[in-house]
Amino acid sequence: MVATERVGVLLAAGPAGWEPAAVRALSAASRRVVLVRRCLDVTDLLAAAAAGTAQVAVVSDRLTGLDADSVARLAGCGVRTVAVVAPPAADARGEELVAARARLLRIGVARVVDEGSVDSLPDHVAAAVHQELGAGPARTVVPQVDEVPTRSGGSGGADGRLVAVWGPHGAPGRTTVAVGLAAEAAARGTRTLLLDADPYGGAVAQHLAVLDEVSGLLAAVRLANGGELDVATLAATARTVGPGLRILSGLPRPQRWREVRPQPFEELLGVATELDPLVVVDAGPGLPDDVVDAFPGSHHRDDVSVAALTAAEDVVVVGSADPLGLTTLARALPELLELRGAEGVHVVVNRMRPSLGWSEEQVRTLVRGVAATAPVTFLPEDRVGADRALVSGRPLPESGDGPLRRAVAALADELLPAASVGAGRWWRRRRQTVSSR
Repeated sequence: MVATERVGVLLAAGPAGWEPAAVRALSAASRRVVLVRRCLDVTDLLAAAAAGTAQVAVVSDRLTGLDADSVARLAGCGVRTVAVVAPPAADARGEELVAARARLLRIGVARVVDEGSVDSLPDHVAAAVHQELGAGPARTVVPQVDEVPTRSGGSGGADGRLVAVWGPHGAPGRTTVAVGLAAEAAARGTRTLLLDADPYGGAVAQHLAVLDEVSGLLAAVRLANGGELDVATLAATARTVGPGLRILSGLPRPQRWREVRPQPFEELLGVATELDPLVVVDAGPGLPDDVVDAFPGSHHRDDVSVAALTAAEDVVVVGSADPLGLTTLARALPELLELRGAEGVHVVVNRMRPSLGWSEEQVRTLVRGVAATAPVTFLPEDRVGADRALVSGRPLPESGDGPLRRAVAALADELLPAASVGAGRWWRRRRQTVSSR
């Protein structure tokens, strides 16, 4: 940014008493910053940000509606957020102030400023402009308070591996593969979290005969949106369904997809990989289209699936072995590779059977024509094994031996030996994805 260029600032102090001092400080720094507008609330702030006249929003930490979603929508308009923290009550402990600052960083605030340092706001505004926009939570922030902790590690310290199971619309067996992989990993001693993130309606809980009245996904996303999600709260939200295996149940109704905003969901993925060494995500079938959205702060139904696919170390692509399924798979694979690249993509051809009239090698040749480096695994048509698992509400490893179970185990053999390799790479991939939008 050119040194002589002024920075437009939006101010939303709410009921905070430091607003007059902030106005004076920003007005006095006319050579560096210009106060564009004083906003009444978050709605007014987002509307002003959409006008494109400001680069920084200075807000109160107690502003109603300030959460990860609103900070992400500001970032979508090219506006970074600086939060002013009020001093705690006289009888409050110092840990409460530290927690408040940490929460702001987790929801994506770029800078945190003490109320007593409002006179230095122009310096913080100028510094915020040079930080990476949309870089995410506290991992990529340079906090202005020494006592703000980074997000604490879970079991083992290093981030776990993220595997997304995906398939185009109409591809059968996505949830069966996701549940089977997670159960295989747990049976082999790897603590695993199975996350149902299908925005068109989840089925993981039904596969495992779990009757949750409250969606684990919605509960975790709400916590993340408020900056309150950490390893302990996620562990309490998830449902344990077996030794080493827990799940976050999906949407109770497809119409509630709007409640899962992309930025809190990405934070959920990050905390999940701290909680357990392996996270398996049952993703939805959609991919983004080329339609340009006139409202930069809005989100689309498939954004959650895109977040999971771009974040994952490995993506298991499920397609059907019949003519329609293979055609759909051949059309969808190039779109997936364009979204995230070919690294870590594994193709699973489901319901393979002799009556189709073609060999495995012929199907591999077709897949190589659109995804040359992707390994291909075949799952046999095993109605008996699949029905036994569904009726009993147990994953494949617990429902008896059979062709389908052995094939899923072979897929786990291919994926799981490298489960600890490349841990944490998804955060770098996500930052690259955000910066390229």
